[in-house]
Amino acid sequence: MNIRSCAVSLLSAFALANGLAAAVLPTPDDVDSKAASSQAVQQANDFIIHLSSPEGEHSKFITYGWNGFAGKLISWRYNDANRNASFSSSSADAVLRLQTAMGKWSAACNITFQYLGTTTNPASLSTGSADGVNVIAWGPLSGNTTGVTYVTASGPGPAGPFTLNESDIVLNNLFNPNVDVTMLHEIGHMLGLDHSDVQSAVMSGPPLTTYVSLNALTADDIAGCRALYGAPAVTAVAISGTITNGAGVAGVNFCARPSAGVTCTASNASGAYSCTVPNGWSGTLHSPSVAGNRIPPQVFASVTSATTRNVTALSGVPSCNLDVDNNGLIEPATDGVAILSRMLGLGAAAFNGLAGTCAANTTGTAIFNATTSNYNVTGGASTFAATDGLAILRAMSGKTGTDVTNGLGLTREAGATNTSWVAIQSWLNTTCGSSF
Repeated sequence: MNIRSCAVSLLSAFALANGLAAAVLPTPDDVDSKAASSQAVQQANDFIIHLSSPEGEHSKFITYGWNGFAGKLISWRYNDANRNASFSSSSADAVLRLQTAMGKWSAACNITFQYLGTTTNPASLSTGSADGVNVIAWGPLSGNTTGVTYVTASGPGPAGPFTLNESDIVLNNLFNPNVDVTMLHEIGHMLGLDHSDVQSAVMSGPPLTTYVSLNALTADDIAGCRALYGAPAVTAVAISGTITNGAGVAGVNFCARPSAGVTCTASNASGAYSCTVPNGWSGTLHSPSVAGNRIPPQVFASVTSATTRNVTALSGVPSCNLDVDNNGLIEPATDGVAILSRMLGLGAAAFNGLAGTCAANTTGTAIFNATTSNYNVTGGASTFAATDGLAILRAMSGKTGTDVTNGLGLTREAGATNTSWVAIQSWLNTTCGSSF
């Protein structure tokens, strides 16, 4: 059926015979099914794309609906009426098997299938009318045809480009020796693939190839799907490497900030570790010290591919310990407040609640006991919260230069030798093991 108005709409049907494949094409004047040639041919109302390069012809398929479904999304419903229990035991079983077949396609290319539930609507395209709902249903089909897929495509004119806008599948409830094969093949039609010009593919079938019975996608099927929808979206990528301090450091299990979608495995005896992060993740991996080894935090920006990051651990606790909750991070809201509180003479109770994410020191007492370091950053006669403490807190907050020193009166502090940011920065990085 070819309906012409301000846009062009096309209806085509494809069938699967004997659990294998057969194409049932609409009116001959609407579809050109001649064999692939070495020339690029895209005629009006021609659902078959002939690729211009031998390499492309070898690695590809035959396709209709050049743009596939808009948004790379197919929302669909299932009609359980007329299901033959010998082919599928229940409505839930049928939906699960359909979703399994769809999952194979989604794993191969960037197409998403969204199940909207059951419906009593028929596969309307089988009667020549479109209702805007993609339906998979059961019904009697003639002979050994096990499934038929109907698709509509529309475009701005007779030459396209066409975008698929509805697809219905009818599964034969009288004859279906391998319904899973039928489903996989018909869903290939549903998403926009015609029969392949490469033999021994899921989408093999007339007029260019012969039928096969496969329940796993081949390279040609995958190439066809990716030509329409692209490669599957990468949802997770790996970060891995080794943690060493002379030898491998075992037992390091990184925490992540932000942590959503991040999983890590602890380092083994060789120090090898691995984490999986969402595609595009930016953040920090950090860990408490392990067996006397301090683990420097690892900062990442927009991780989109597998990344190797080897880590050199540091020995012992520095004489100026800024990570007082021992979570591998130096943070003003926890470590900084704790250090300042100790300078002000507050007791252990005031340190409750100052443990950061994944901290090893979690109690007020443990954090209090970790704040006995040398925090005399200015080198003055004594350690003061108003000078040393605020300088440390400002540096922890990311301030530099005069933003650290202004207003502290450092040059008036008795005995102070580190009164500039350069001197304070050098002292902190050397004495505290930081990297301000």
